[in-house]
Amino acid sequence: MNFSAKIKLRRPARRDGTCSILLQVIVGGTVWPKSLDLGWPELLFDEERGECLTSLPAASRPPTYKEVLAEAIMLAGGTPAAFVKRAKDHNLLIGQALAKANEVQVRWRLSNEVLTLERFRRDFETAGDKSDFITYYRAKLTERYRKGKITFNTRKNHLSTLNALIAFRPVIPFNTLTTDFADDFNHYLEKKVKSLNTRWGRHKDVKTYLALAKLDRLKFENPYQHFKNKDEPGQWKALKPDELAKLEAYYLLCSPGTIYRRVLAKFLFSCNSSLRLGDLKNIGQAKLENRELIFKAQKTYAKKLQETMLPLTKRALRYLQDAQEEEELPGFYNYTDQYSNRVLTAIGQMLGIESRIHWHVGRETFGTEFARRGGNIVVLQKLMDHAKISTTMKYVHVDADMKRAAIAQLDALESE
Repeated sequence: MNFSAKIKLRRPARRDGTCSILLQVIVGGTVWPKSLDLGWPELLFDEERGECLTSLPAASRPPTYKEVLAEAIMLAGGTPAAFVKRAKDHNLLIGQALAKANEVQVRWRLSNEVLTLERFRRDFETAGDKSDFITYYRAKLTERYRKGKITFNTRKNHLSTLNALIAFRPVIPFNTLTTDFADDFNHYLEKKVKSLNTRWGRHKDVKTYLALAKLDRLKFENPYQHFKNKDEPGQWKALKPDELAKLEAYYLLCSPGTIYRRVLAKFLFSCNSSLRLGDLKNIGQAKLENRELIFKAQKTYAKKLQETMLPLTKRALRYLQDAQEEEELPGFYNYTDQYSNRVLTAIGQMLGIESRIHWHVGRETFGTEFARRGGNIVVLQKLMDHAKISTTMKYVHVDADMKRAAIAQLDALESE
């Protein structure tokens, strides 16, 4: 595989008279111009050697030399000494970038694997992160969001975990990731975070980026090898059958185009399907074929990179078709999550519904109603796209009526 890494200038010059300095990498004929966030006057830059100069030989000085030099000195702080120091600092950073590029290329060459530009970019942008987990986490988070592998909300949650890690330990070398790390981090979180599920989420995020580091061939001890990440049932409970019936009846009374009908159409669809909120927002990008919704689930898209098929109930289909016809949109009318939740709360209070209504309640209600009507839990796991059936069970809330119905069914079987 052909490889080259050179220092180049981006022309024309910027407003301050300097040109951006680039690391130009070519892998297999494909060019990647990586900005080094540095700038230098074109006249005082040796592109052949990739070096910032502080002067030119007298014989090589054009008529504009003194003017260019004076402007460069002013940009550097106004003194010749500051200008010389800036040139040295720039050249150190340029040398560091070239060394990093060559280090990545050598590592791949010795691995006997094919180096592609995508692989080079990934390793180059994390090459300085091989020793520190915090630095690696930050770079990987930025990369995943830039490539669309995680959503804005996921990025927000992962960033919160990163900030918690930084507050815990600003620097976490990979060689310090012993089995004590998870316990120590958990003790820190217990002092700062009341919610057990929030702490569970923090550990889950850390484990995600540790797993990515393993995929990037970084070597370290698994700090979660003996740590049990505990969570508890969520505070959101499924709607009771009579509460769901009240919402459905009220929906029919709402006029098309009104805020309440728009919000209820989307919420009731979630109660009658198993879609996550992120997938609900992007339902306009899905395909609908014979009551089967074909889409790429946001939470698992990066892992599977394949389409998911979800059969829709007649009731769920009705809410989707109502929204499409009334709004002339491919999906539902999307208000912000916070505003929609306020609307749902207001509707619940107006109808005398005791259960707290929130977007998460939709999936809880679907899972519980599926089980109430005798649905197979293994099938429910697939419908909700869960890797583990234990996750699915968190969405199923067994109430007193379901217990009575189960016992009545056993009695009926006994009498046959």
